[in-house]
This record gives sequence, structure tokens and C-alpha cells, in this order.
Amino acid sequence: MVMNKITLTHLNIRQSVSILIAKLFLTDLLSVIIIISFYFALVRGEQIINFAFSSAPIFLTVFILLGFFKVLTGIYIILSWLNEYYEITSECIFHKKGIIFKKTEQYRLDHLRVMHVQDSLIGELLNFGTISLFDIRLNKYLDMYLIHNPKRYARIIKELRPELETKQERTNLPFVPKEDEEEW
Repeated sequence: MVMNKITLTHLNIRQSVSILIAKLFLTDLLSVIIIISFYFALVRGEQIINFAFSSAPIFLTVFILLGFFKVLTGIYIILSWLNEYYEITSECIFHKKGIIFKKTEQYRLDHLRVMHVQDSLIGELLNFGTISLFDIRLNKYLDMYLIHNPKRYARIIKELRPELETKQERTNLPFVPKEDEEEW
């Protein structure tokens, strides 16, 4: 049996979808808290000043404005998630970001010396983590922050740069067998 090998020219990596969903959920939760707080403040305000004015137009106006703000915030969160990514090629890692004003940072693979893979308990459960790479020429770290499946991408970077010093900081889950560090 002959196995065909697929060759890629580049690989794009985005922040985990779990993080995107959490940001959108927290935006919705914050909107609900603001609406409920405003409603109770409006009702309580009528009781304190003993004046029966109609709060429906005020509440409706605030509700529409907050709904519009929530939609714009959701669009911004999604667009910023779509427009921030890391691109791995055989020679460089690019960090591209920006919705209107695009910014690209370039890190050459032959200038990278240390790779540190970090995850947490939640990251282990939802399969996301951070890969930190140190560039000796720029004297700074590239943090591939909260990306999906960091072990897979760490293995790909290690294949592209075998002499890269690798450190792993991982959380061991109870009742889950430990993996060999050399596996990824």
C-alpha cells in the first residue's frame, strides 16, 4: 500500500472557538444584567419620587439602544476573531490581526529557540492552550494565545524546527491516563 503525503504551504491557526463562544455568552449575560438593573432602577425611581410617569418609552428606548450595542459588540467580537490568526509556513510564523488596520508580525523559525506549551484544567477539557515561542533576534515572545489543539501545532512546529527546546506545562486530569511528553 502506497501512502500519499499531503504537503501544505502554510497553516492558519485561530483562537479556540470555545473562547469565541464564551465571549459571546458573556456579552449576552452582561446585556441581560444591564437591562434588568435598568428596569429595577426605573421602577424603584418611580416609587421613591411618588410620580407616576410612563416608563415604557424610556425603557423601550434603552432596550433598543442596548440591543443595538449588543449586536455591534457581537459583530466586533466575531470579526476580531476572524481577523486575528497565526500562519505557519516552512520558514516563518506570521501573526496577523486587525479588522480595518491590518498588522502583521513575522517570526523566523530559525530565530526561535524555546517553545513553551501551557494549558489549564478548562483548556485540557475544551482542548485549548497557549504556545509561547521566544525569538532571539527580536528578543521577545510570540504567544499563540488560547489556540485550539496546542499539542498538535506544537508537534508541527517541532517537526519544522527539531532543535527547538520544548517545555510543557500541563494539567493532569483525574481518571485520564497520562500522555508521554515525547508523543506530541
